[in-house]
Order: sequence, then C-alpha cells, then structure tokens
Amino acid sequence: MKTHSFLKGAAILTVAGLISKLLGALYRIPFFRLVGPEGMGLYQMAYPLYTMLLAVSSAGIPVAVSKLVSESLARRDYPGVNRVFRISLIFIAVFSGATSLLLFKSAFYLADQILHDIRAYYSIVAIAPAVFFVGIMSVFRGYFQGFQEMIPTACSQVFEQLARVVTVLVGAYTFLAWGVEFAAAAATFGAVTGAAVGALFLAGLYFIRPYFSIRPAGPEGLVRGDFRSTFSTLHRVIVLALPISLGGMVIPVMQTLDALTVPGRLQLAGHSVSRAAQLYGELTGGAVTLINLPTVITVSLAASLVPSISSSFERRNYYDVRRQTGTAVEITVLVCLPATVGLAVLASPISDLLFKCPEAGLPLAFLAPAALLLGLHQATAGILQGMGKTLLPVINLAFGAVVKFAANYTLTAIPEIGIVGAALGTVGGFLVSSYMNIIFIRRLTGWRPDYQSVLLKPVFAATIMAVVVYFTYRQSRIIVGGSWATIISIFIGFLLYILVLAIMGTFRKSGIPGPIMVLRRIFRR
Repeated sequence: MKTHSFLKGAAILTVAGLISKLLGALYRIPFFRLVGPEGMGLYQMAYPLYTMLLAVSSAGIPVAVSKLVSESLARRDYPGVNRVFRISLIFIAVFSGATSLLLFKSAFYLADQILHDIRAYYSIVAIAPAVFFVGIMSVFRGYFQGFQEMIPTACSQVFEQLARVVTVLVGAYTFLAWGVEFAAAAATFGAVTGAAVGALFLAGLYFIRPYFSIRPAGPEGLVRGDFRSTFSTLHRVIVLALPISLGGMVIPVMQTLDALTVPGRLQLAGHSVSRAAQLYGELTGGAVTLINLPTVITVSLAASLVPSISSSFERRNYYDVRRQTGTAVEITVLVCLPATVGLAVLASPISDLLFKCPEAGLPLAFLAPAALLLGLHQATAGILQGMGKTLLPVINLAFGAVVKFAANYTLTAIPEIGIVGAALGTVGGFLVSSYMNIIFIRRLTGWRPDYQSVLLKPVFAATIMAVVVYFTYRQSRIIVGGSWATIISIFIGFLLYILVLAIMGTFRKSGIPGPIMVLRRIFRR
C-alpha cells in the first residue's frame, strides 16, 4: 500500500469527524435552552451506561473486521473476505442484540439504584436499541475500511449525526409538554435513529456499489470450508476485538476515577466543596475539551492505519510498515505540536473566548502537552493494532492510567499545586503509554524515527510560532480587544507555522502532501 492511501483515508475521516463534532456541539445550544439544566441532566444520565456497554459489545469490531478483511485481500482470499464479514455480522447481531435487551430489562434498577433518579428510566429505555444498531454499523464500517475505502464510514458518520440532531430537537420539542423526563427520553432516542440511519446507509451501499470485486456471497459464503474454519474466523474476530473493546473502557474508567478522587483531594488541599467542584469543572469541562480537539485527526489516522499496516504486515513488507509508521508519527507531531504550543501560550485567552472562563487557562496551560501525547498514543496504537498486537496498547494505556492515578492522588492534595496536579497526572499517563507504544513498535519493526523531520523542524517552526503569537496577542489586544486578538493570533500562528515548515521543505522532502495536495487526493478517484 502506498503512503498516500492511508493519508487520503485519514483526511476523509478527519473532515467527516469535524463535521460530526460541529453538529454535535451546535445542537446542544438550542436543546439546552429548550429543556433547561434539569432536562440536560436527565439526557446525560443514560449516556455513561450506554457508552460502557457499547465499548464492551462493539468498540473493537471495526478494527478487527478491517484487519482481517485487508489480510484476506492481501492473500487474494476472496471467499475469506465474505466469511469474515458474514460471521462478524451474525456474531455482533446476536451479542449486541442481547446487550441491548439486557440494558432495556435492567433500566428500572439502573435508574433507581445506580443513578438514584427514577426519571432516568425513560432515557435508558429509549437508548437501549442503539447498542444493537451501532454493532451492526461497526461491522459494515470495518468491512469498507478493510478495502481502504473510508468514504462510506465518513458519510455514515455525518448521516448518523444529522439524524441524531433532528431527533433530539424534534423529539424534545414534541414531548416537552408531557414532562421534562419524556423530552429527555425522546432526545436520547436520537442515538437509536442516528445509528439506524448509519447502518441502513452502509448496508445499502454494500449491496449496490458496483465496483467492489467482492460481491455478497450466497449461503456458501458462511459455511465454505468446515466448521473448524468458521470457528477459527470467529475466534480471530473475538481475539482481535476484545482487547480493543477493553482498551475503549480504560479512558472512561480513568475519567470515573478522576471524578471520584480529584474533588476530594482538592478539598483535602483546603478548598471548599463548591470551589473543588468549580476547579474540577474548569479542568474537565474546559481544558480537557480543548485537548481532545486535535484528536479528530489522530483518531482518523489510526483508523486508516490499521488496514494499511495490516496488509503490509501480512505480506511481510516491513519496509512499507516502517515507512507508514514514520509518516504517521511525523503527521501526528506536525499537527499536535502546534496545538500543544498554541494552547499553552494562549491558555487563558482561548478559555475566555470559548467558555467565558479565563480561570480554566491555568489547568489548560499545564495540560497542553497531553494534546501531543494523546495523539501519539492513538497513532501508535493504530500501528500496533494493524500488526495484530491489539493487547499491547491496552496494557500500555493501563500503565499510564496507574501513573495518572498516582499523580492525581498525591499532587492534587498539595495546596501549592492543586488542580494543576490532575493536569500533570494526565500528561504523565499519556507520556508513559505513548512512549511504551513506540518502544514496542521499534522492537517489532526495527523502525527508527528521522529526528530531523519528526522533531527538529516541527519544534523550530512551533517555537517561532509561539513567540510571534505571544507578541501578536499582546499588541492586538490593546487595539481590537481580547476576543478578536485571540482569533487574530491563532490565525497568524497557523499561517506562520505552515509557512516555516514549507520554507524548510518539510512537505516536499518527507513525502507528506501539503494542504492543497491533500484536498486533491481526497476528491480524485
């Protein structure tokens, strides 16, 4: 596979991810105004339970299916492609269907005993079928991604989010007269309609797209060979998907541990209950939200890397594996490093611009390196998953979680450090996990980074950007005010960073396409 194959796929998924996130952010404004904080609270109550079950039931399926499909294509085992798809579809339909039924049946107990608000029952019941539809959708996404086709996944993401937004707003408005709990439940049902629309779109595409050489097989597509072959395929799907699903639970568990420990440790440091909650909100609701923005690109990069690396690894083309690894790491640094520097330099102005809370700039300034480290973790995890080492990123992230928890527990309780300790714990956790991923990649492939391209040039460009952004903000704030000064500084910093990299020949010598070439490759067949 050529390098630009997964770059094109990553670019397509990034655009779709940005559109989906924008839609997901915008609909919350009218929805919040419609149902108020009480309705928003009931709406949010069902989602942690849904997310956890989703992680268990289907989070690893797209990666597992795309890897096995790409391996079969590399061997020209076309019956194997259909076998992987059909066995995965039957398995996930049964498993995610049972999970949906379990969530539906336990809704009353969860609302009453776990969430301690019986009104959340309606939201849990409403969201339960979404687990089934997301599972079905994940198999189709994995199938298309195995062909290095990212447009179907990208389109399904946008259609899914559109259906969700329409359902949330129309449902909440229609059922608000019945009570806020019914409005919240109708809005929660948006997860079901969104997933159903995404699954139906992909299913239709599977049957009607003419240029796929692998057409849907007849019954023999499932039973070709013997029972041992079918069981072996199912076993491989489960073995590949399970560690990724467990890994998908690590970050929610880390967030839960944060919620359980950080406010209490802040109180131990001398803050009141109210102030501790405020500081925790500034960290998680403000700083962490901004840190996650660059990951739209790295998540897309990781999803595109898995089938590409898998195909090269299956053919024992280790040169391509090393080349793709180097390109992925270089892109991650090129994208996430300026985000890290910009968030650190303009921490308070950006927090004030977006949240009207400049105080969130304190934890954001110390949390900023996590933007780069989280991106590196996601990209390197995708590389390891493509090589079939799906358990390694989970273990490495678990070690990082231990480091994070230890730092949170000790540093946050120190009065002079406080909430900054939780930010430093997050940075330390992702530093450990990303570094361990890189160590294993080096051992497995013999890859060595080109420090000039990966480190020196981006650091030089980001340093110039930081200095110019800092002084631009200080001068323009006097003339146009804080908000416009922040926007102008970000825009100038972005252009300057790209310009410095272009002058140094980064895009030309590394083989990474510039912005115009990326757009051409996205839309060129």
